[in-house]
Amino acid sequence: MSVFPERGDLWPVLEERLIAERTKDTPWHRGLGNLYWPDPGGNVRLVAKAAADLMFESFLLGSKYAEPSAKLVEGEVHAMVQEILGAPKGAATTLTAGGTESNFHAVKTARDWARRHRPGAKNPTVLVPFTAHPSFDKAAQICGIAMKRVPERPDFRADVDAMAGAIDEDTIMIVGSAPQYPHGVVDDIPAIAALARKHGLWCHVDACVGGFLIPFLRKLGRTVPPFDFKDVPGVMSISADLHKFGLVLPHGISSFTLRDAANLAFQGFDFDQWPYGRYRLQTFAGSRSGHVVAAAWATMKHLGEQGYLERARMIVGMAERLEAGIGRIPGLRMLAPFEAGPFVWHGDGVDTVAVAEAMESRGYAMSWCKKPPAMHLLLYPMEDERIVDGYLAALADSVEDVRAGRRKASAAQASYA
Repeated sequence: MSVFPERGDLWPVLEERLIAERTKDTPWHRGLGNLYWPDPGGNVRLVAKAAADLMFESFLLGSKYAEPSAKLVEGEVHAMVQEILGAPKGAATTLTAGGTESNFHAVKTARDWARRHRPGAKNPTVLVPFTAHPSFDKAAQICGIAMKRVPERPDFRADVDAMAGAIDEDTIMIVGSAPQYPHGVVDDIPAIAALARKHGLWCHVDACVGGFLIPFLRKLGRTVPPFDFKDVPGVMSISADLHKFGLVLPHGISSFTLRDAANLAFQGFDFDQWPYGRYRLQTFAGSRSGHVVAAAWATMKHLGEQGYLERARMIVGMAERLEAGIGRIPGLRMLAPFEAGPFVWHGDGVDTVAVAEAMESRGYAMSWCKKPPAMHLLLYPMEDERIVDGYLAALADSVEDVRAGRRKASAAQASYA
């Protein structure tokens, strides 16, 4: 039977099919912290949908072939991103489809920058902590350069001394995370940036998770290590996801910001050896939809600083409730302190993966780290405390199942995707 219909279906038929299929999805409150991003509260979702609908058919292609309305909202999103990240005058931002693309821009820009500034690097190499996101390896593979991962410290932060020892004449770029995804802690970005400046390397911060959360946590008085352009002079570029703690729906929008717009010369692609004319872009994609950018613009404008502060406060409250609840469950403990989004706990005397599978049997979507085995939540601002209470109750029951021998682990491999 052909999937592609000979005659098109009416919308009510398609709508019924979609509604039926959606009922099979894990409800977001059962996917607590497992990459499920619900409505960020208030009427933000409605505002984003309305803005996206107004610009549903708009598009962006380079700087010439773009509608003025799309260019305006994109420009204002750039300016807001730079303000939040403490970028100086003369910075430049590119909006991308996600953190992987943002980190690709970082690697590609550093590679081409190094051709001018580190010509002695015969085998250009990117140096990252073992905890850095795999998108750097993906980008390096695409860009035809080498990767070197350095083991982290016992507290899961980048081992800057070990990174210093790994630098050689081929090193062109050094990376830190704010925070790193597996354990949720922020690397010592000032030390990494100082190391980069000492050796004349490109310094990039992967703040895809924390870029739009840490600045507001710090304004609430939380102690979170510095990472941005304002606080760390040696940082040359930052990636930060708008579809994470920028709270933007729909998914598929991140940012890549350069301290100095002059380095756009190393980021872009410029080609004119074909019949039509010059093809010059700063983005990896050619045509890009304007509706996601419009949703980001409306979300950021609608929330404003106070809206983001309030949601950061909610995330802190959720972390405190979870930490207190986990502390009351015998056999569990925090793996690392909560700092900037990820919340990671593991078994202390019980099989962590078995507990996760017991939670899944209760309808919760779980994700876990492999080294060491630990459960991973990416916290979200939630107004209903009953959701956290339900999670903790199910967790206590799951631990009891494992301790009583009613549940044993069957999965052997943790997976990000």
